Amino acid sequence: MALENLKIQGFRCLTNVELELDPARNLISGPNASGKTSLLEAIFFLSRARSFRTGYLDQLVQDGAAECVVAGRIRDVSRETSLGVRCSRSKTEARIAGEPVGSLAELAQALPVQVIDPDIHKLLEEGPARRRRFLDWGVFHVEPDFLEIWRRYQRALRQRNAVLRQNGDRKAARPWEIELVEAGNQIQDARTRQIQALQPAAAACAEELLGASLELELRPGWGKDCGFQEALDKSWLRDRQHQATQVGPHRADLTVRFSGKVAKNRVSRGQQKMLASALLLGQLDVLKNAVARDRILLVDDPVAELDREHLERLMAAIQKRNLQLIITALAPDIAGLSGDIARFHVEQGKVSKVV
Repeated sequence: MALENLKIQGFRCLTNVELELDPARNLISGPNASGKTSLLEAIFFLSRARSFRTGYLDQLVQDGAAECVVAGRIRDVSRETSLGVRCSRSKTEARIAGEPVGSLAELAQALPVQVIDPDIHKLLEEGPARRRRFLDWGVFHVEPDFLEIWRRYQRALRQRNAVLRQNGDRKAARPWEIELVEAGNQIQDARTRQIQALQPAAAACAEELLGASLELELRPGWGKDCGFQEALDKSWLRDRQHQATQVGPHRADLTVRFSGKVAKNRVSRGQQKMLASALLLGQLDVLKNAVARDRILLVDDPVAELDREHLERLMAAIQKRNLQLIITALAPDIAGLSGDIARFHVEQGKVSKVV
């Protein structure tokens, strides 16, 4: 699967852009603040209806414009599919093959996109929420029922928390706990299966990139000495005090160890970036092996973030995988990036193909 055609209107500094992309390697070069990262952001937005740079979608709409539109054409084997996202300052709409989507999650299913950007180290450095999103993206793409299970869990969690805020008793919370525990255990089981597949794939990538071992451990969001229902029983008084459920998959975390050390805050920033890249490449390998789908990888200005040795290692690891690469840089060449490459130049929000 590859993104063949991309059209962008009114997205940040990109007023009216159309690209025909190569199914393998694409290099977007240009000066700082020219629109290179915005182009990657637009592709990510087409896949997820959100940005990897900001949580405020109104910032994506160009100044003076009423809305932004990103549309693309993807080819999967012999079939072409169109998809598009329209975002105003008040709402977001998406279509696939000309039909409105029932859920924005359908975009991610149609166009699996991951990104290595200058903030990728935050996957290890920041709190558990970012690591849960990373893990659940992988589960979502290999287990078709996961999204509905996750929604059931979130619905039951909101209802139980409402009982807690209203100082309700345990009897009032019990019906929601039944659903919470059933869905929560299913989420935990799905995440465990994902970790079992991700561990060898990510470890192999860490060996490629850093020549060191990587170990993963899933912390479910409650103690190891009991199950989810028992954890809820033990936490009831604390939950009432906080007026929110303090245990469960929504509190889970992924512990990453590098050469036996917990990676968070105990390895260098450069090592964090390479470890996070290993996790992401490992996850894309799992997706390929599980559902035989090609993937799209966006890489934003790695030259500015990595020394030459690690840059060449990352480029080699990426190029040995059968995925579509769209990468940005100041210069029209990147150390370690070889083979046939479609090259584009961006300046002041305008994109042209380099012949």
